[in-house]
Amino acid sequence: MTNERRRRTSGAGLNGTSARAAATTGEPPSVAAQEPLAFEEAFGKLDEAVNLLEDGQLPLEDALTIFEESMRLAQRCQELLDAAELRVERLRRSESDAAEEAFALDPFDVDDEES
Repeated sequence: MTNERRRRTSGAGLNGTSARAAATTGEPPSVAAQEPLAFEEAFGKLDEAVNLLEDGQLPLEDALTIFEESMRLAQRCQELLDAAELRVERLRRSESDAAEEAFALDPFDVDDEES
């Protein structure tokens, strides 16, 4: 077993503190205390949480604390993905609108042409 794996299974939380200590002291999880995470950072922490939970070596309270934190991380990732999707959709629409304007015909009156 590697040192990293030992640290993970010994109750170390996602931010390096004991998940059990955070749960018993009533401290909010590390994500709540920090600035909002970038997608890559939140996703990396979520991946780490999944690995810890899948390992199955955590005491129940630690697993619950990590699960709660991972739910917040998943929500943060989803919010960021939704915002990115909205930006892409807006860019597509503005690009589509610009293309339509570039090929728009000038209005004309049929009666003016016959004179």
